[in-house]
Amino acid sequence: MSTKFLPAIAAFMSVTFLFSCKEQPVGIFTGENAKDSTYVGTVESPQTKNFYIEEFSGVRCVNCPAGATKLEEMMSQNPGRLKIVTIHAGGLTAPDYTKGSVQDLRTGVNGNGDGLKISNIIYGGDPSKPAASFDRMPVSPQTTTPLLGAKEDWDIMLSAIKTQNSTTPVNMYLSNSYNAAKDEYTIQVKLAYTQAVTEPQFLTIYLIEDKIVDQQVSPLIPNYEYNHVFRMSVTPFNGMAILDSIPNKESGRVFVTNYKLKIDRNDASDLKQKFWNLDNIHVVAFVHKGTSAADKRVLQAIDKTLK
Repeated sequence: MSTKFLPAIAAFMSVTFLFSCKEQPVGIFTGENAKDSTYVGTVESPQTKNFYIEEFSGVRCVNCPAGATKLEEMMSQNPGRLKIVTIHAGGLTAPDYTKGSVQDLRTGVNGNGDGLKISNIIYGGDPSKPAASFDRMPVSPQTTTPLLGAKEDWDIMLSAIKTQNSTTPVNMYLSNSYNAAKDEYTIQVKLAYTQAVTEPQFLTIYLIEDKIVDQQVSPLIPNYEYNHVFRMSVTPFNGMAILDSIPNKESGRVFVTNYKLKIDRNDASDLKQKFWNLDNIHVVAFVHKGTSAADKRVLQAIDKTLK
């Protein structure tokens, strides 16, 4: 099956996918709508709230190694509670092959992929790096922007969301499986509402990779280990509407959705799947409010290794 599509063919196929659950081409990700299900069950006890961190970093960013170290320290202080995605997009992120770079950690050809869309559309542009958001909530509770803070703000920002966004109305479950005969992965997300919800909510699923060894260009650090690197968005980068046909979700409402994917091991320029080490790929899923709204907060997050 071809891994490349002409624009007209791709447009036709994208429409077809909305109405079918056939095996998807390599590199194509789609919800398995026929297997999606919803029902009302017993109301569960709420899960402990996890916290979602979106960091912007770069291989040419002098202060970014210190930012990465800071986040690892915060993870160790909050075991299992912080779900981190590190995005290489915009300035200071291009590799330098003359200085030993092996791969491009940006998404899309020349960095024009989902990472850049997240930066520009959700956050309004290219931030100074390192920068991070915590549950996509404002740095200051008295304002709606900015959402991104410098490394010196991160402890205060985490403390703030632990107070202001300490509970979740939805429990999340994540499972991944592999079909060897089809060389295909299935990602299943189950959402169980523990409180009634009346406003639109969205599900986003990202793939990230740990333990990528490459050059840090500035400062020059050979064999530097990059973690939590954003590889691609399985859903649309700004999320998939959750049961928009049921705007009022009662306590006990359950939604189960499935996504299938294949890895294109020849892709060296778009998603860079040729370089992926599948043993180090994680699935990060989170429920959030609309990314075009003033309040973009993340309500719950979960992660799991792909394999």
